[in-house]
Amino acid sequence: MTSTLGYAILTALARRARSGYELATAMGHPLGYFWTARHSQIHPELQRLVAAELVTFEQVPGPGPQRKKIYSITGAGIDALRKWTVEPPQARPERDELVLKSYAAWLADPAETTKLFQMQLEAHERRLAAYEDERASFTDVPGCENQRFGDYATLCHGISYERHRIDWCRWMIDQLGARRDAGATPMTAWHDPRPGGAPAH
Repeated sequence: MTSTLGYAILTALARRARSGYELATAMGHPLGYFWTARHSQIHPELQRLVAAELVTFEQVPGPGPQRKKIYSITGAGIDALRKWTVEPPQARPERDELVLKSYAAWLADPAETTKLFQMQLEAHERRLAAYEDERASFTDVPGCENQRFGDYATLCHGISYERHRIDWCRWMIDQLGARRDAGATPMTAWHDPRPGGAPAH
């Protein structure tokens, strides 16, 4: 059975043949909008895909004395990827360390917690700016049969996520400040800024 990482690799190879190093780089961009993997994870998964005949490779001259392998997806790999793409995704555990820290924030010093969320806010603002610059490179929305449609769709998801995260970090900073300052206005309810978002209870 192919793992989700295996399908991520097949997705990258469906776009073009790559070396193992290039696959590791691809996991940062554009796959980094939604999927990351360590270099040490990719090579064992590649060997499983080769054994399953979903991926093949050829050896070509490298920059040094060692030859390097260039991996490409097979017809069977394309068929497997097509089938997997329309299957419901597997349920995954929700693990967000920053959210977990907010769950324990009532125990921590508000000033220190504010610093933490300010740092996170700035990081998300930088990422949002980079994503919006990337989206500006698209003159229009690619057709869904174009591989750049995948780039655009995942990029839009990344922008939506970063905006949501920025709003939540700002709300946390405001609430922590209200707790610090004597006579501050009462804490305000959180409203999800995403379309269809509901007030938190």
